[in-house]
Amino acid sequence: MKRKILFTAILASSMFIASHISLQGAPEPMAQKDIKINTEKLTTSTEKKPVAADQKDISGKKETGQPVSFTEEKTSLYSLFRQGGPFMWPILLFFALALGFIIERGLFFYRSSLGTAEFIDDFEKIIADSDFKAIHAFCENRDEAVAAIVAKGLKVRQAGIERIEKSFSVAASVQVAALERGLNVISAMGNIVPMLGFLGTVSGMITAFSKIAAADQVNARLVAGGIQEALLTTAAGLIAAIPALFCYNYFVHRIDVFVAGVERITADIVEKMIEEEI
Repeated sequence: MKRKILFTAILASSMFIASHISLQGAPEPMAQKDIKINTEKLTTSTEKKPVAADQKDISGKKETGQPVSFTEEKTSLYSLFRQGGPFMWPILLFFALALGFIIERGLFFYRSSLGTAEFIDDFEKIIADSDFKAIHAFCENRDEAVAAIVAKGLKVRQAGIERIEKSFSVAASVQVAALERGLNVISAMGNIVPMLGFLGTVSGMITAFSKIAAADQVNARLVAGGIQEALLTTAAGLIAAIPALFCYNYFVHRIDVFVAGVERITADIVEKMIEEEI
């Protein structure tokens, strides 16, 4: 209580002295400064200044607690396609062509019933204890492509080892040629489409730099269209090429496994024929 009274007395005396000095022609800035300092002591540190209605805090909300709405522009796939420029059309055409061959080859491989591993397991069980007639009948009753090749070779087993090896080779070549049909188109599309994407990239960059050369002042909006075209064509080319090359390598792997199985089975048959002749 005594401290409050003493503080009030000192404050009143200082204000009186300051006002007396100002009336006698003392420098006004010093008086104003003293008054300002002294009046600031009267305000409590807990008071807050009012915030403007449109002032926002760091979290992106108004002081009243109402969330601020932001408008998000949705970009459709068709709009991105149009922004990619003229090279998007050949990329789309080649991708559709590759996709058609991929579906056709997938269905062909499914109908061909390669199943080489399953046939080899069953074939090795029968070849050890059966003669060639039983082996021939076993192959004719199976649906696998390798079984058809073995059955064709066993039909000419009486002509000798060289003749049966040639028959196996011809039958296997015909089957492999049927499996490889259309794979060169898939491979070509997987290599051409990225080139078209890179060509679109070059075209977009040429457009951007031509605008820079023709403009007096350069800003980001001026070159954004050309750069966007370049990036979109590159992305479209890669999106079209990756599945094409993946499917191509998958089909080639299936063919390699099939050829290895045929070679293994024909080698077992030739070895059995040599043992019987001996």
